Amino acid sequence: MPNTTPKVAVIIPHFENVDLLSECLKSCQDIVYPNYEIIIVKNGDRSNLTLPAMQKLADRVATIIDLPENVGYARANNHGIQQAISTGADFILLMNDDTAVSPHFLSLLVEASEKSLDVGILGPAIYYFSEPDKIWFAGARFDQQSCSVSTTEFDEIQQRKNSESIGSDYITGCALLVKREIIEKIGPLDERFFLYWEDVDWGLRAAKAGYKNLIVPSARIWHKVSVSTGGPDSPLKSYHKTRSHLIMANLHAPWVLAKLQYAFLRDIAWLLLKSFDEKRMRKALAYLAAIKDYHLGKTDRGPHWLWQ
Repeated sequence: MPNTTPKVAVIIPHFENVDLLSECLKSCQDIVYPNYEIIIVKNGDRSNLTLPAMQKLADRVATIIDLPENVGYARANNHGIQQAISTGADFILLMNDDTAVSPHFLSLLVEASEKSLDVGILGPAIYYFSEPDKIWFAGARFDQQSCSVSTTEFDEIQQRKNSESIGSDYITGCALLVKREIIEKIGPLDERFFLYWEDVDWGLRAAKAGYKNLIVPSARIWHKVSVSTGGPDSPLKSYHKTRSHLIMANLHAPWVLAKLQYAFLRDIAWLLLKSFDEKRMRKALAYLAAIKDYHLGKTDRGPHWLWQ
């Protein structure tokens, strides 16, 4: 009999940390969903990854896309999405390589998506890898008046972890499942976002097109938070979160741009005048560079010194 289970393409962008990717793939080997394949996107990574070596870690690895330079999260994933659609995927799962998954999470996500035609993007409840029972992400709201996001009450979600799906304004790109036809309707990720905010933009675009974004609490994965960007408060993260935030405001809440830039300038003043953080100068420079590059229309990886 033909396989009637929808085909899922799991797209994992990879940049430099081979140990993270290896651990992620070992976790994926335990996924029980019967019809999926893994596409690894080497995003400017110089390590010598080979398909046979990756298939020893997870036998569902089907393709390695080797990009010669770091093109950013959105564009790297879009390369994977294009490959997945060309090979007949019904669903696309975007997933960071700094994650570990539970065996049934993918089955639960597909099942929830199949229940309703108006479901757009879905995500699992995501827990801290270092604190396996503490939730990192389980839904969020976008405030258009301030161009900010606030997370769902985690204590509430913790009590409902085996309940029905929960609405969210967007699903984090750390792990999200989307139907192919949704992408064909709303378009791929916006590549002007090099890092951060591209998932919020995608969720809002899906909602505008009439689709629901849902968290499936019974589907669980674990995230090694901020390992790939130098920690939770690095200058690299400060730069890209700031520049992408300004791009987001320009697209979805242009009336807050002036206020948002003032807030960033106030943060710079605090770093320079009151902070005792040893990275304060680099963080202040990162904020300034982000604001300047936003106004210059830059969407690349940013200043070279951020990556050193």
